[in-house]
Amino acid sequence: MSIARQVSVVFVAALLFSCSPKKSEVLLDTKATEARTLIALVEAHERQLQSLVGKGTVTFESPEFAGTAAFDLSLKKPDSLLVTFEGPFGIDLGTLFISEGKYLVYNSMENKVVTGLPTSAAIRSIIPFDLTLDQVVSAFSGSFPFPADPQTMHTYAIDDEMFLLAFQCGINTCRYWVDSQQLFVKKYEVRDGQGVLIMDAVSSSFVEDDEAGAPKRVRIRFPGQNRQLSVSYSSMILNDPHPSFDYSIPSNARTTIR
Repeated sequence: MSIARQVSVVFVAALLFSCSPKKSEVLLDTKATEARTLIALVEAHERQLQSLVGKGTVTFESPEFAGTAAFDLSLKKPDSLLVTFEGPFGIDLGTLFISEGKYLVYNSMENKVVTGLPTSAAIRSIIPFDLTLDQVVSAFSGSFPFPADPQTMHTYAIDDEMFLLAFQCGINTCRYWVDSQQLFVKKYEVRDGQGVLIMDAVSSSFVEDDEAGAPKRVRIRFPGQNRQLSVSYSSMILNDPHPSFDYSIPSNARTTIR
């Protein structure tokens, strides 16, 4: 597998809040805490995280390839992400930049750039998963937003000492496990119409600063494809006021537009 392909596969949610109970007052009881109140609390909590700057490692496992790379990251929600990857002995591997109107992958070893609009099809051409732009950002932020229409919720229960909310997501079912005290989505999964698991994610080792919080570890699995992506931060700064999205590409780099 080429270095370009290796780099490509490696990188790969106030009104109710103001009148709702504080985080420490949320009870693990679906009768005491209405679903709409919980959703509003979680979404308000997630909105507190506006940006993230960090360092860590990302590991990809698949039948074709398994490897780990160090990364430096700047993220500004909802849709701006810059990741630079580094291999063993400080070798520069490349750069990934995604925004609402653009994606760019630069392979420094081959001096090659792939760029274009960040459609789902374009992202699938870089990362060997069925990921949307939001899901790529989720992999690095550990944030898994609820569906826009809360009317699609069909299950609200307690499971594994967490709130469980299930929604109809098109032809699939999306399930969220919410910690009752910290109000983080700690587990997330997507199943198809036959109940087959398509994707699941687990977030852990949360760091909090004032009202904002983010996990230091995120693992996303695609069981049917036998693929897994794991992100582990060694350091992070929450709500950095000036995350940098500057990157440089050599003028002689070969460019492909998709």
